[in-house]
Amino acid sequence: MKNIFINILLVSIITLSLSSCKKNESKINADLIENTTSIKFEKELIDFGRLTDGERVTCSFKFVNSGKSDLIISSVSGNCGCTVADYPKEPIAPGAEGQITVTYDSSNSSGMRISKEVSVLANTSPSTTKLRIVAEVI
Repeated sequence: MKNIFINILLVSIITLSLSSCKKNESKINADLIENTTSIKFEKELIDFGRLTDGERVTCSFKFVNSGKSDLIISSVSGNCGCTVADYPKEPIAPGAEGQITVTYDSSNSSGMRISKEVSVLANTSPSTTKLRIVAEVI
């Protein structure tokens, strides 16, 4: 009898815990949906053409906050150490423009056709936008 009571008590505690987690989870999702915005890039691909091995090149991906909430860019990262990005750290108002500057170092890439991705994580839907740079390194 004692074991049955303990089991019922345990099941009740677990059920209450799970139901309170779900309530908080829906509130978080609703908050995120209300504060999402959209980002529109002028271009999502930049072709550097031919580069000499060891050459460093820089380009800018210009964008506009095309949504109704402030745009907050959490991070911008390249898919390797040879690609480094700089981005606005402050919120960008609706309708305002900005740019992400990407620098690529072609060292040790001789004879390769490169395609590098830069991932932009922000309060947009979808949350990640992929930018690309391509070049032929000679």
